[in-house]
Amino acid sequence: MSNTASVGGVKIERASAKEQRISLLLWGTSGCGKTTFAATAPGKKLLISFDPDGAASIANRDDVDVVDLSNAKSMTVEKFKSDNPLGVQSVIADYDTVIVDSLTSVAQMALAHGITHTKGATIERPSPGAYMVRNALTLQLVMNLLRLTGREKKHIICIAHEATPVTDATGAIISITVMLGGQLPEQATLNFSECWNLSDTGRKRRIVVRNMRFRKPMKSRMFNTVKKAEFDWHYDAETLKGMTIDGWFTAWKENGFKKIQIPD
Repeated sequence: MSNTASVGGVKIERASAKEQRISLLLWGTSGCGKTTFAATAPGKKLLISFDPDGAASIANRDDVDVVDLSNAKSMTVEKFKSDNPLGVQSVIADYDTVIVDSLTSVAQMALAHGITHTKGATIERPSPGAYMVRNALTLQLVMNLLRLTGREKKHIICIAHEATPVTDATGAIISITVMLGGQLPEQATLNFSECWNLSDTGRKRRIVVRNMRFRKPMKSRMFNTVKKAEFDWHYDAETLKGMTIDGWFTAWKENGFKKIQIPD
C-alpha cells in the first residue's frame, strides 16, 4: 500500500497503527458514584455539567475543570448542532478527557426546548414533535462531541442515569435501560466503544460491561468478557487510590490494544 494512499482525502493506515482512545457511555442509578468514577479517566478533565451540583462529589480533585450549564436556558441546545458544540474546540487542547454529566439532563433540556418551539406541546403533554426535537438535539450533541474529540484524539465519557425498570402486567421486570427516552438508549450508544453500567448495592459498587440482569445496552472493546463481565469497583474517593479508568486504559495500551482481563 502506498504511503500516500487515501480515500475521501483521508490517509489509509493500518488498524494496528491507529491510536485508540476511550469513548465511554457510563450509566447507572442516581448517587452510585458515576461522576466520581468518570473523574478517574486519563489526564486533565473538562467536566461539562448539566446536573445541579453535579461536580460536588469531585470537589477535592485538582485535575478537573467544570463548566456548569445546569442553569443554562433551553436555547443552549441550539449549540448542540455545531461541529464545534458549545465551543468546546477552543479549549480542548488543554484537556485529555471530556466528560458530559449527564445526557439524561441534556435530553430533558432538549425536550423543554422542543415543547417551547412545537405548536400545541405542553410540559404535561409533550407532542410527538417535541420528542423528535429532543431526540435529534441529544443525538447531535453526542455525535458532534464524539467527532470533535476523535479528531483531537481526546477521551470522552458521557454519563447517564438509569431508567425505571420496565415491567409486565404481573410486575416482573422485563428490561432496564438508560434514562433518555424513546429510541435514544439504542441510538445514542451505537458509536461509543465502551458502554458500562455502575451500581451501588449499599455494600459495594459494581461495574458490568456486558448485557445481563435485564440491563442493556452494555459492551466493551477494552475488556475480555468471555468468562466474566462484572467486577466490584474498589476506590477511595478521599485518597484517590484504587481502580481507575486511567489505569485500565494504560494496561490496554501496553497490551497493544488487545482486550485485557476483567479485574479481580
